[in-house]
Amino acid sequence: MSRKLELGITLGGDAVLLCLAFFVSWKASNIDQTFLSSNAIAANSLILVYWLFLFQTANLYLTRTKIQLMNELYKMFQVIVIGLIIFISAALVAHIDFIRVKGFIPSYAIIISSLLIWRFFWRGLVGEYIKPRQGKVVIFHNGDATRENNHFNVVERISLSKYHNSIPDHLLKNNNIDGILIESNGVHQKEILKLISTFAETKYEIYISPKLYPIVYQYSLVEKIDNSQFLRVVFHPLSAWDRFLKRVIDIVFSVVALVVLSPALCLLGIFIKVDTPGPVFHRQERVGLRGKKFTLVKFRSMVSDAERHTGPVWAGKNDTRITRIGKIIRPFRIDEWPQIINVLRGEMSFVGPRPERPAFVDSLRDKIPFYGLRLTVHPGITGWAQVKHTYDQSVDDVRKKLEFDLEYINNMSLRLDMKIFLKTVLTVLKHEGAH
Repeated sequence: MSRKLELGITLGGDAVLLCLAFFVSWKASNIDQTFLSSNAIAANSLILVYWLFLFQTANLYLTRTKIQLMNELYKMFQVIVIGLIIFISAALVAHIDFIRVKGFIPSYAIIISSLLIWRFFWRGLVGEYIKPRQGKVVIFHNGDATRENNHFNVVERISLSKYHNSIPDHLLKNNNIDGILIESNGVHQKEILKLISTFAETKYEIYISPKLYPIVYQYSLVEKIDNSQFLRVVFHPLSAWDRFLKRVIDIVFSVVALVVLSPALCLLGIFIKVDTPGPVFHRQERVGLRGKKFTLVKFRSMVSDAERHTGPVWAGKNDTRITRIGKIIRPFRIDEWPQIINVLRGEMSFVGPRPERPAFVDSLRDKIPFYGLRLTVHPGITGWAQVKHTYDQSVDDVRKKLEFDLEYINNMSLRLDMKIFLKTVLTVLKHEGAH
């Protein structure tokens, strides 16, 4: 069974039972309105979203292979109890009438417990009798690849010695593969790192043999696969739900920031226009998530056509190309403010590795192993590397900042994002790392 089908059945079953619990409780109460009234439909919809939000936040929609049945049932029981307490308390505070209607709450509390019975039978059935779909993979190996493997559906086997920076498109598209599996005794390390770095920028999963753990662990996380000897490479620990919350936070903060800062943005635009000839904004092509290019927007802090004669180069201290306004706004990172627009578009996040220009990315991929791992997450206006190191002025600076970027990617959390945001404020106030 596919992951999407399992998730759809689990989510659909929960939703049906939650609606049924509301319907039975509504009928058991003394409410004068029918279940199909606008008030009833609105209340049911809000409560349904509320419960599904709690269940998702508690990681109750993991695939069956990643959970222990009794642990999930106990967690669901806890969520139901806590959810009912919050639900009843919030309703009483808000003076919602139907909560105080006789019969609603007792009926609702009893019926909603049927979720535990549903989960017990469904998850037990999935775990015991329905085998998960085998992931389709291409195996890269040196020597003889393992032939006995019940966890994967092997599409093709390719020798690592024959890998040359790319994989034939027909293997990726025609076979609809889920990922690649690398089997090696440690030989061809350069090819292995290049292969992992290349696939890190894609949607495909990467699995490795245990012997490759000493090579990979310093760059990324790995996790054990149930009933298999192989390990899955994990490039960031955020779940799909946490990534969704991170995106919601980015949208809310960017909208609020644009509204609050709009007078200052307009005023600063006038100053830049008066100070030196040229546009107010500096637009530059950058590389974002999974290598996708986008146009980054900044306040222009250098003279117009600053790289006309030099091509793409890093800015240095006392750079003569920086304008008078630029010398004021760059230390406080005010020139970065328009990038809030990029955040709102979904091209960037408030926190993440800094997006680099395509010319630098192509060059640095060849010089620095695993540089492409920075592209596994959305780039950010600020990040762990920015608050721990200075602006890039050389390849050595990039190597050092890559270490911080990988540290961030391997430990991503909303809590860490908040910590980085606060450290950014302190860094800006101290004028650290700016020129």
